[in-house]
Amino acid sequence: MIVTFGSINADLIYLVDQIPEAGQTILARGSRTEAGGKGANQAIAAARDGANVAMIGAVGKDAMAPIALQNLEREVDISRVVRLEEPTGSAAVMIDADGRNMIAVAAGANLAAKSDGVEDELLRNASFVLLQMENDVVQIENLIRRVAKHSAKSILNLAPARKLDPDLLSLVDIVIVNEDEAEALSSWLGCEPSARSLSDALNTGVLRTMGGKGAEAFLHGKKESVPALPIDAVDTTAAGDCFVGVLASALDRGFPLDAAMRRAAKAAAIACSRPGSQSSIPRSDETDNWA
Repeated sequence: MIVTFGSINADLIYLVDQIPEAGQTILARGSRTEAGGKGANQAIAAARDGANVAMIGAVGKDAMAPIALQNLEREVDISRVVRLEEPTGSAAVMIDADGRNMIAVAAGANLAAKSDGVEDELLRNASFVLLQMENDVVQIENLIRRVAKHSAKSILNLAPARKLDPDLLSLVDIVIVNEDEAEALSSWLGCEPSARSLSDALNTGVLRTMGGKGAEAFLHGKKESVPALPIDAVDTTAAGDCFVGVLASALDRGFPLDAAMRRAAKAAAIACSRPGSQSSIPRSDETDNWA
């Protein structure tokens, strides 16, 4: 079983010809609302790939909460998601004609989510615990330390990049970063941004996604890499979260890291090829059958 402690958002999505510059007002070609949040996206991706997933987080008691929970409540155990007086987390997403995006997130209730919602019994039954950086840092740090005392393995998606103590990061089994996050992490550690250099500096596993250049990982003294798959990108909004969730699902089923990375890359490519946040994340049979 996979436990996800993370953000739960309602996404406000605007389709634009190009991302506006500072001070510029533009007309969008269209808009929509969707469920989002890095934690929720990764939980959905893992569940659709076949994993049993429990989500721990928080939403408000406002009109945004049903939007944020609409997919989770059908596909994931949300019995530990709490309703608080703070507003539900939200994100404003602008997507240009080339599928590139720019996102601003208001954390809202996510910052009030408590990691003690992940009880010890749940940790004892979990194989992997997924975390991201859209919640309160203290809660994330506390959960990393608790997971290290149990048999579950932790996967931390250091997104958005926020500075954590290297000794704490060394307790994580796999740290996942994209190119920008790898650059930030390497600047804090004083090393190169490659997966191997980051792994050596932290003494733990590191996986770096590199967009059109694929992904690389260094874990237990071994390097793995997978190429990017050729696609015409329509919308990259949840592709990174899709990669992380499917990777965790594949590892949960016993895939070796290289095979898990290939499956995650395939699922992320599918997500890039169609519009939407959680709506773009494929189900396992789609990933199985995608050429």
